[in-house]
Amino acid sequence: MPVSPIRLSLGAALLASLALAGCGGGSTAQYEGSIVTGRVLMGPQSASDTSGGPVAGATVCAYAFVKGESAYSIDPATASAYIYSNTPVAPCATTDAQGNFSFNLLNGVFGPVLLQATNGSYMFGGTSRTLLPLTSANLAMPANASNYFIATNTTLQAAVNVGGGGTVSTNVTPLTTFAVARSNPIAGFTMTTYLDNLSNIAAQLRITGVSDLSNAVPGNNATDTSGTYGQAMLGVEQYLATMTPNGSNADDPYGANLLNWTDLGSATTASTVSADYTTAYQAANTGATEVFNFN
Repeated sequence: MPVSPIRLSLGAALLASLALAGCGGGSTAQYEGSIVTGRVLMGPQSASDTSGGPVAGATVCAYAFVKGESAYSIDPATASAYIYSNTPVAPCATTDAQGNFSFNLLNGVFGPVLLQATNGSYMFGGTSRTLLPLTSANLAMPANASNYFIATNTTLQAAVNVGGGGTVSTNVTPLTTFAVARSNPIAGFTMTTYLDNLSNIAAQLRITGVSDLSNAVPGNNATDTSGTYGQAMLGVEQYLATMTPNGSNADDPYGANLLNWTDLGSATTASTVSADYTTAYQAANTGATEVFNFN
């Protein structure tokens, strides 16, 4: 069974930050929170599209990670693992036409924050596509799967470390989604594990030449110098367009097994997703011959 989420409120967050101040911790820079900005992106702009990968009109919510019942009182430099709280720490934001969003988390929030994006639309193959949310009714995972709870709450995810004031940023993309899922927030979460998984999955997707995986823009010459990030995300978009209910392939409805990477622990699932992604990647990238074997 998934760990029951600890419900928090902004009031609790403020009380916790005041408690920290009372014991001397609240006066240090690491507890000042941050402005969080970024973009929700499905992929690069292809030749037949007019707007490309930005997801417009998506709802983005920010959630804290907590440990035990000491919400906001764990020093992120020393805490080991966190679990996920399903109460937003700020009002949810709606992305603009370019997928931009922003949160003011200067209310005592610090440490890892989970970003979840649902709904919205993006362009792929000259067609407007809807970012379909995953629910208990359509999710192709057993109810006792380790990542079931978080999977049913979102379509795209990312994590960012908040604290010390200033502005921190991350894009929310399929790549960051895979890394969150592989880090399995329900069992315990660390930013170190998340960043390691971001690099691991980027390598499995054959992404090279990207120095900042969390902020790179797929297909952008400045941040995706080899173009391989854009090619990988085109493969993801083609995969989702092929699977039911968008397409006719029923191997992975809603792309749930791909998006929730932890379910690839099954050799059967991993081989099916790998084969279907290989087909999608080659279809989306003319002349591509890469073959993928995910784990």
